[in-house]
Amino acid sequence: MRPPALAWLPLIVLAFGIGITACHAASPVAAPATTPTATLTPTATPLPVEQKVITLWHDWPGDYEEAYTLLAEDYTAAHPEIHIELVKTEKLNTALSAELPPGEGPDIIRWQEYQISPAARRGIIVPLDDFISQETLQQTFEPAAAQAMLWNGSIWGIPEMQDGIALIYNRDMLTAADLPAPDDFEELLAKATAFRQAHPDQYYLCNQGLGSPDAYHVAPIFLGFGLQTYGGFINELGQANLTLPEAYAAAEWIKAFSRAAPAVASPGICQAMFIEGQAAIWWTGPRALRSLQQAGMNVGIAPMGSPLVDVRLFMLTRLAVERGNAGAAFAVMEYFGSAEVQKQLTLRNGTIPANSAALASPEVRALKTVAAFGAALHRGTPMANHPYADCPWGPVGDAVTAIWNGVLTPAAAVEQAQASLEACAASIRGR
Repeated sequence: MRPPALAWLPLIVLAFGIGITACHAASPVAAPATTPTATLTPTATPLPVEQKVITLWHDWPGDYEEAYTLLAEDYTAAHPEIHIELVKTEKLNTALSAELPPGEGPDIIRWQEYQISPAARRGIIVPLDDFISQETLQQTFEPAAAQAMLWNGSIWGIPEMQDGIALIYNRDMLTAADLPAPDDFEELLAKATAFRQAHPDQYYLCNQGLGSPDAYHVAPIFLGFGLQTYGGFINELGQANLTLPEAYAAAEWIKAFSRAAPAVASPGICQAMFIEGQAAIWWTGPRALRSLQQAGMNVGIAPMGSPLVDVRLFMLTRLAVERGNAGAAFAVMEYFGSAEVQKQLTLRNGTIPANSAALASPEVRALKTVAAFGAALHRGTPMANHPYADCPWGPVGDAVTAIWNGVLTPAAAVEQAQASLEACAASIRGR
């Protein structure tokens, strides 16, 4: 089971008409009156007789597919010896599990980071170490996006885009001075407590994982308290980290915060409370901005803790190697991961680029929603790409809910979750 937030993907960031600003607990930045748009114009070029076809399987929605089609045509115009064939595949996992006729299938797969280890272990994809170094990967892409490509000592993909959560705050209720520093949870607790005392009918913050089971939305707390250093809730060796001092501290903080927050939460509850002015902050992702734009809200975005970063990427298949297409396919992957291409995609579709130069470009920085969420994700932790990636979702969400409702003490809750993670890891090792 994947975290609830992933149902919102692929990500579309709305950067129009909403008055959104970035904030680093210092000063808001006014949103531009207009949003720049990109123009992707394919160039028609006669194709040579002998042409290598690189097949890319994806699940992009219409707008994304259209943008990539134009970019693919641009690439062929510049490299007429290569034709990129985009194949939309609604259920990639099912399609790749099916037995294909010999020689048929993709050279490149556009997928998510949590599919890296399963695809590698099934022999579907191959590492990229012969094409790109870890140093280049880390210099080219955002920290979490680059880290998400690494598993078992090798590089397994080229990042495309990223997604995660941040504090979305109502600028008619809060100023920059009312926001905590992004690494100061004690300040966040103090501000929430003071706000509740000053406004008995309102709350400082709503997070759907604080009041209902949702490990994804509470991850920035545990990771921000220090589990980021140890590989998250569980690392790639299957070592669970919920009985480390940092996890106990996060659990105690959650218990204290429950006294200043809604007793029950969900995506719908938080959305309604935020729009109706009952909560000053909604701790969530970019997809929520659609409803806020429709409500005409004036909001800002600020980083907090270390959010889980979901990364979409391009993977090279073993079939590409067998076909003799590996070099050409990697060149296509490199093109789609380039700063210029990712900048164009961001300007067209509002995605958060994984390429650091694209994210830092003046044109992208002018998109305040993208820039603000990009700053929040820069502090983030990549979602797990190893065989134990699914182990935390149920146990962590249930543990936090038990703490929140007073059913278990913080220590007992994380220890129970630790035992569940260890059992999950043991079952995976035994397969």
